[in-house]
Amino acid sequence: MELRPPKGMRDFLPKEKRIREEVIGKIKRVFELYGFEPAETPALEYAKFLEGKYGEEEKLIYKFQDRGGRWLALRYDLTAPLARVIASNPQLPLPFKRYAIDKVWRYDNPQRGRYREFYQCDVDIVGSKSMMADAEVVACAFRALKELGFDTVVRINNRKLMNYIMGKIGVKKPLEAFRAMDKLDKIGEKGVEEELKRRGIKKVREIIELLEVRDLKEVERRFGESEGSKELRELFNYLDECEVKYVFDISLVRGLDYYTGPVFEISSEFGSIAGGGRYDGLIGMFSGRDIPATGISLGLERIIEIMKKEGMIKDPGVKAKVFVAEVNQKERALRIAEKLRDEGINTEMNLMERSLGKQLEYADKREIRCVVIVGKRERVTVKDMESGKEEEVEEEKVTFKIKEFLK
Repeated sequence: MELRPPKGMRDFLPKEKRIREEVIGKIKRVFELYGFEPAETPALEYAKFLEGKYGEEEKLIYKFQDRGGRWLALRYDLTAPLARVIASNPQLPLPFKRYAIDKVWRYDNPQRGRYREFYQCDVDIVGSKSMMADAEVVACAFRALKELGFDTVVRINNRKLMNYIMGKIGVKKPLEAFRAMDKLDKIGEKGVEEELKRRGIKKVREIIELLEVRDLKEVERRFGESEGSKELRELFNYLDECEVKYVFDISLVRGLDYYTGPVFEISSEFGSIAGGGRYDGLIGMFSGRDIPATGISLGLERIIEIMKKEGMIKDPGVKAKVFVAEVNQKERALRIAEKLRDEGINTEMNLMERSLGKQLEYADKREIRCVVIVGKRERVTVKDMESGKEEEVEEEKVTFKIKEFLK
């Protein structure tokens, strides 16, 4: 029997899981600081709800038929399911600000920082056309990464601007051009040039020259002011107020088909650690009426990989702070353990019929801070495993002494 999990998927033992929960907890606190509320969707969606949303990446969707012959798919991202939820709940007050921290699945080629089952941490604002909504999701992601210890810069562009430019220079298939341009970080300028030719794009030289532009003013000088450039200038003004570090990057287009306005990305040596954009048409695919929306997603796996490599995170330690050891005193030990739990102190006790020495050894291996030793005598011993200090106390004073040691 194959005991390993499927390719691209992982088990997380307690130490690793504690680290992940620590990171998720910090991200969640920032999300809630901005007024985002939690929401959850099923792991499975009808395949038709996910198809036609992701361009070339659609081939990565995990899709299968159930016993009733229905085509189902595992969530590819957290955005399309949100669009379905909004379309099916028209009574929701707008703007609807939601966050989701959950698993998604992609039949991708596993590599460093890239898996087939992984977590995304999303914030989205539905119902607002204002660039303030885009500024808020970007500022929220920027603050969350700052809270984790990152010093990042947000790269920003606008799909409206890019569509306008493609029209100006005569590109007939802008989406095909965008898909090639989106690979710049991976394959370089020469690779993009070859990719554009392979896709049948005629204005290759003009696009390659465009990739070298670094300033929005230069874009407007060459092509004139447009709705997309106006949106960017407004967005930049708001981000200045939020003290977010950002740069205009004309090579950033984001590969997904549903983006309609500003797009944003934060990159690392492992690739993108956060990305998103405005998707004003996606909800309309489900509801028949367009509802504006914008959002950004943090990639948990890559964030944790970087934090480990750079020493930005350590194991927060076991949840249990006390171990109640006993020598033929099970009922009494259980009573003490329950009193400690009543006081909100995470407590373990002997469940393995071990000798006292083995119980202490177990507590030490688990890095549990305090041990209460319960024997036949009326008083019990409280031991600080960190300092080695021991004190005998009356049973009713155990909680007080434990709290004193844990200070």
